[in-house]
Amino acid sequence: MKMTWDSEAEKMLQRVPFFVRKRVRTRVEEEVAAAGRNLVTRKDLEDSKKKHLKSLSEGIKGFSLEACFGSSGCHNAAVSSADVVSNLDSLLERADLLTFLRSRLGERLKLHHQLRITIADCPNSCSQPQIKDIGIIGQAQIECNPNECTGCGECEAVCEESAIVLKDGFLVGVDEKLCVQCGACAHVCPTESLSTTGGTFRVLVGGKLGRHPQLARELTRDLDGLQVLDLVGVIVDFFKANAKSGERLGAVINRVGWEEFKESVL
Repeated sequence: MKMTWDSEAEKMLQRVPFFVRKRVRTRVEEEVAAAGRNLVTRKDLEDSKKKHLKSLSEGIKGFSLEACFGSSGCHNAAVSSADVVSNLDSLLERADLLTFLRSRLGERLKLHHQLRITIADCPNSCSQPQIKDIGIIGQAQIECNPNECTGCGECEAVCEESAIVLKDGFLVGVDEKLCVQCGACAHVCPTESLSTTGGTFRVLVGGKLGRHPQLARELTRDLDGLQVLDLVGVIVDFFKANAKSGERLGAVINRVGWEEFKESVL
């Protein structure tokens, strides 16, 4: 069935952001066709918008928790975050952020108001931890045993940070100021002169996109899974105690002040 759009509907469609305009056109035409008609009107767009917003609001639970696929066997994984993800999900459910956000926003509550948390299993992670309210990044604990080094040079070749310290071609140590604790050097070392003894997490806060984007700042590092859980619980309590209507965590931190925030949660 060929679809026709009246002039008012076309004008309204042009006000839709270009990057979703085609998707909106397709969705509206499918809905109109399902009703047995072939003329799209302004009312059809308005009805589709209300229906779409309603479906989005029904999916809101107060928080968004995402994790990378490192725990599924990624060779870059510095930690296994599966248990941390499960425990965080339970903690956030108990915090009942949905009730809190509804008390602040009522019918204005949208998906972008949710507290957003991302966990990455290595420092090679995508950008997600840097743009979320709370970003949690796994880091390998590197152990250095220079006496085992054979001078193969594999560690120096694989290190993207130039953190491997050599003398006459043999391992001396790792520059902690440059090392991001990805564990790549230990993965390629054939003699275990470099090895990993476990993994911890560092926590970033305050990232966000939107009209006033900002990258998350590092709050602390070298935490185990239980310490991460405790810290996120404290941050959530801080957010609920200080957030004004519609504020993301980063905006709250900016208003309160970075040092005051750190004193409140650490």
